[in-house]
Amino acid sequence: MPFQIPQFIEREPKVIGPFTFKQFVYLAVPGAVAFFLYFTVPFTLFLIAAILLVGFGFVLGFLKVGAKSLPGLLLDFLHFSASPKVYKWKKDNITM
Repeated sequence: MPFQIPQFIEREPKVIGPFTFKQFVYLAVPGAVAFFLYFTVPFTLFLIAAILLVGFGFVLGFLKVGAKSLPGLLLDFLHFSASPKVYKWKKDNITM
């Protein structure tokens, strides 16, 4: 009796439109901050901040380096930087 083998196991489901839940959060949070800034700061400052925030949200949501997403890569970098390292040196016996 043949069994159906699941494929694309590592693929996240699209929850909100064409976006996964993480991608939606990475886009919604900067959008909400930009919306708040629209009412609290001058327009030119809002425009600069909104472009930077939305650009950073798109980079977090969609950029992949190798097979890793940028947030995963940043977490790995922080873990590597904060973890203790052991440096070993073995002296070779050089005879002349």
